[in-house]
Amino acid sequence: MKNNLEIFTNYYQKKKKIINKKINNFNNKLLEENNSLIKENLNYFTELNTNGKNIRGLLVLLGYELLKNDSDYAIDLALAYEVFQTAILVHDDIIDQDDIRRGKYTITYQNKRKYSSLENSNRNHLSNSIALCIGDYGLYLANKIISDSYQEDNNLGKILSCFNQIVLDTIKGEILEVTLPYENQTDEDLENNIYNIYLLKTAIYTISGPLSLGLLLAGAEKGKIEEIRIFGEKIGIAFQIQDDILGIFSNEVEKNLATDIKENKKTLLYQEVMKTKYKEEFLNYCGKKDFNEKDIENIKEILIKSKAKENCEKKMNELYEEGEKILENISWISIDNKRLLLGFIEMLKQRKK
Repeated sequence: MKNNLEIFTNYYQKKKKIINKKINNFNNKLLEENNSLIKENLNYFTELNTNGKNIRGLLVLLGYELLKNDSDYAIDLALAYEVFQTAILVHDDIIDQDDIRRGKYTITYQNKRKYSSLENSNRNHLSNSIALCIGDYGLYLANKIISDSYQEDNNLGKILSCFNQIVLDTIKGEILEVTLPYENQTDEDLENNIYNIYLLKTAIYTISGPLSLGLLLAGAEKGKIEEIRIFGEKIGIAFQIQDDILGIFSNEVEKNLATDIKENKKTLLYQEVMKTKYKEEFLNYCGKKDFNEKDIENIKEILIKSKAKENCEKKMNELYEEGEKILENISWISIDNKRLLLGFIEMLKQRKK
């Protein structure tokens, strides 16, 4: 008998192929643009919109299948969510000043290369402006996919309202994340805002949002959406705490270690260190742009001896367990679908990057 992880992995591989096919067809259609300058940048967008993990799109399909058997009707909604994700990441690349996304050059970097003859300030402004426009374009493309695909559906209003709230919540989380490093807050306020970022920018955006959209398309009433929201928040926050830890302790060679510390981002790891005598030692590394191997090892040592890593892992595991218990008590989800969701949680727990 297959375990929950195997069941989810098989489901994921099957649905991922379907989503990828839909995305590729959409990308080809997008490149029918006649204007060469616009088409060039849409091509950059489609490159970023290709070969993703498609987890969020998959959760849209799974949310739909929690109530209905066949997810074919939900594929356009999954596509819209994947397009939204690519669009919001284009904006994220501008904020983080990244040149690489998913192993490919970002839209900003592509245009920096194209307009390399310009002065740096003009080139950077132009490149960021183009990327901003393309990111905006992607957000409205996602909205249009939903409107066009489900205009005859009685639940369209609820779906659009939910989708737009997810977008707004994600942006609110981004505002908090970029603002906090420059704000002086009490320990309590800072910790609350860190959890707000985890909720808005990860839990809603990655877990509860796509599941809720799928459920709404399937005609779920408010009570079911609320139960999934609570479940998704627990799992999503645990996922983000885990991501913070992996961002420093991952053994995967391609992982850009300690990026959060370089950018002086406020995370639960940061907050846990601030409660200890190792605070000043840790602050020496926050905002430092160039880390050598010794710096990374010192940061790891601080996080271990201060018990920041241990405390965060404890909180992460508690949240995963709470999410699993919530799922266990949701009576309207079938045993098979519970096993799929438990397999999804198991996949998150076992990831190495």
